[in-house]
Amino acid sequence: MATARPIVIVGYDGSEPAQRALEHAAELVGRRGSVSVINVIKAQSVSSRLVTLTDKEHAVQDRLLRESVQVLAALGVVAKPIAAAGDPATEILAASESIGASVIVIGRRKRSTPRLVRTPLSTTLVRRAGIDVLVVH
Repeated sequence: MATARPIVIVGYDGSEPAQRALEHAAELVGRRGSVSVINVIKAQSVSSRLVTLTDKEHAVQDRLLRESVQVLAALGVVAKPIAAAGDPATEILAASESIGASVIVIGRRKRSTPRLVRTPLSTTLVRRAGIDVLVVH
């Protein structure tokens, strides 16, 4: 009996830790598997439905998602890109729920701001997710 492949979503921002997260996700699903890749443009809404984003932000997001598709294709994995805007943790959790993900994979960056200023995305996801969160160092 074959084991079911996990449904995996990766938060991808083009950083070195995010690259490693893609590689780990590919290992989880194996060759010919598929991975959803989400890139979130960090944005605050002006109102409940209006988020203002620049053409440059959209272009960077498009480039990063295309890059993730190429990286995963080279590893024999199909990428399903997801473009989002808003709070990264909220958007990643919402996307993981909508696709029925069983694992969230993210890379962990070295802290650049003092600990008291903000909580790392990885910590927020681990606390709020109802599924496994793999934090790649």
